[in-house]
Amino acid sequence: MSRSRNEVLESTASDSLSLTSGSSDAFVAFYEERLWPQIDTISKSLVPLSEMVDAAEKIINEEFASDSRSRFRYMMGSETISVKLDRVLTAMLAWADRCGGENGKRYVASSILACSLEEDVTMALEALGTTWLTRFLFPFKASGIAGNQGPQKSEGASTREKAFTCDVKARDGYTCVLTGYQDSAHPRRTPGTPRVRLECAHILCRTVGELDDDYTSKSSGVTAFDILVKFANLSTKTLEEFHSKLDGPSNGITLEVNALWAFHNFNWCLKSTEEEHVYDLKIFDDEGILKQPANNRIVFKDHSDDFLPAKMIHPVNLPDPHCIAIHAAIAEVLHKSGAGKFFDELLDKFKDDEGNVPPVGSWPELENLHVERLLFKSVSEMFQSIGVL
Repeated sequence: MSRSRNEVLESTASDSLSLTSGSSDAFVAFYEERLWPQIDTISKSLVPLSEMVDAAEKIINEEFASDSRSRFRYMMGSETISVKLDRVLTAMLAWADRCGGENGKRYVASSILACSLEEDVTMALEALGTTWLTRFLFPFKASGIAGNQGPQKSEGASTREKAFTCDVKARDGYTCVLTGYQDSAHPRRTPGTPRVRLECAHILCRTVGELDDDYTSKSSGVTAFDILVKFANLSTKTLEEFHSKLDGPSNGITLEVNALWAFHNFNWCLKSTEEEHVYDLKIFDDEGILKQPANNRIVFKDHSDDFLPAKMIHPVNLPDPHCIAIHAAIAEVLHKSGAGKFFDELLDKFKDDEGNVPPVGSWPELENLHVERLLFKSVSEMFQSIGVL
């Protein structure tokens, strides 16, 4: 039996309410307006880092972990997908120094300590965890799952992308750094080595820190960038400078298409060794990894001169160790906190009929997409109820 028009509208209102009641906007505003000034003050204090970390861990375990508000829930109709925010805070604290050194770890510890100064400590920790989850970790994960490298490229952007691809492929010897497979356009094929289509991956995707259309100080792109600057202890202080660096070969590696998908999905990462530009492979999930390098070790070297009749005046920059370290730290946080699995389950619900995830680069975009689908569903049901469809 068809539902009446009023029943359909009431159901849509209920669904929309369940979605917006868990909206992250209020928590992000609390982080920026209330927590941020205190974070900055605490981080500049003379308190030893070890004491700050111990205090932060105690706050998480005693004030937050057992509280029901430590679980972030996202409602999809009658189904709820969730992740523990205390695990997000703990993972951020554990891995910040891998890409941000002491300053990165000090930022995370200071953020947690700032929450303890609020009247409602649990709410403040919930706001902090929600902000890091939705505004910082989500853009990294979403760009990888959707294969989303940003909006449609302009002519200038396409030119930069072509230069990026040419430089990175030549530097890596037209060879996948993970599998050793050679590009189908390899100038000097090695007998017995598989030839496949290779792509040049941005180590850090350009969608991270993309500005919203209505650019303001509270835009999700700015928030993600501000957190990244502190977490990774970036020397870059503006989004424009950050994006210009992402377009260079130092932010690129050559990969076979399956390996590229797995890299952007954080199924694997590279861990630094004592040798410069030499990394150990760490695998979290072997999906997409067709072959592993000898001894699980990857060595970067500039091979661009190997295919030219004359030596290049300027060598092609090798992958930036800091970019690789940031990717590795994010991978660790996603897997150790459960946030990666949470995002996988959530984005799976948004797949279209062909199994593709919509190209969403920020959490507000995802929430807007959810609302649009709810409205489309309600309008369709309304027309069916009156016999139009």
